[in-house]
Amino acid sequence: MAIEGDLKSLNISSVLQLISSEHLTGVLKIRKHPEVADVGFVDGDVAGAFFEVGERVESLETYLVKSGMIGKNLFDMIVDIHHETKRPIISIIIEDKYLTIEEIERTIKFKIQEVMDELFTWKEGDFKFNEGALIYPKSVIKVRMHTEGLILESARRLDEWPRISKAISSGDIVFKRIDRPELKLQLKEDEARVLSLIDERRSVDDLLQISGLGKFHTYACLYHLQSTGQIEVAYAKPSVKKEQKTVVSMKSFNASITGALAMGILVAGFVAGMFVSRLRVFSVDWCCVEEHEEDGDHSKIFFYKHQRQPSSQELNDLF
Repeated sequence: MAIEGDLKSLNISSVLQLISSEHLTGVLKIRKHPEVADVGFVDGDVAGAFFEVGERVESLETYLVKSGMIGKNLFDMIVDIHHETKRPIISIIIEDKYLTIEEIERTIKFKIQEVMDELFTWKEGDFKFNEGALIYPKSVIKVRMHTEGLILESARRLDEWPRISKAISSGDIVFKRIDRPELKLQLKEDEARVLSLIDERRSVDDLLQISGLGKFHTYACLYHLQSTGQIEVAYAKPSVKKEQKTVVSMKSFNASITGALAMGILVAGFVAGMFVSRLRVFSVDWCCVEEHEEDGDHSKIFFYKHQRQPSSQELNDLF
């Protein structure tokens, strides 16, 4: 069954419902540059999902370390065992009892819901369903999640998001803990984890990276902790802004050329005017010099004849 199009004409909820109602097996790929999401289906149920951003894909193993389920040193040791024995990393984790199958299944399901939450915020993007494809053909753990349940949960979270994002308006915010033993609140496991990570140096974005709970769940935990008075805003980290490049349009470029040409014409006219004026001054001065030189010659002639300087009237009469 050919299913492809864009999210402007058919939203993600409708696409998922169509695959579910037809009990299809395959992989749905949704692209919104530079992000790509893959959602795998088996008989209409969701069997896996992951995000790609450029060439970066977060593996399940990476998430297990980031979320704190497996320590970094322990994971490095597991990788060494993998290189020596060629056993799959997940098999080593399960068979050597570092984590149970149930714990890993719960993590996979959590990651699937996280992908769904993000997809429900996409208003544009292209999608194509590759029928018959398998998202994790070699996976030792198989999960199945009802598509309808995922849709309902994502829709519920999408409704809650405006209230949460209004209270936590920036990823640069840094929270601090408030010691209030009189509250005696019983925290959920995820809320206790987020609270333990707050240290007046980590911003919300930092917590998001290390909590391993995904964006919605991390924000939701912070929102509950703040609304119950267990944390408060300490300050906001200054965000690093990229230097903006000046973009020069052809319109402004043409306007600049026109202005420069006009200015050039004015300057050229001014210089030409000055040059002509200087020529005129020079010509007048030159004529005057010639006239003065001629008067001087007449005076010399008169002096040689009469041994005295002539008067103006005598010059006029004689010459």
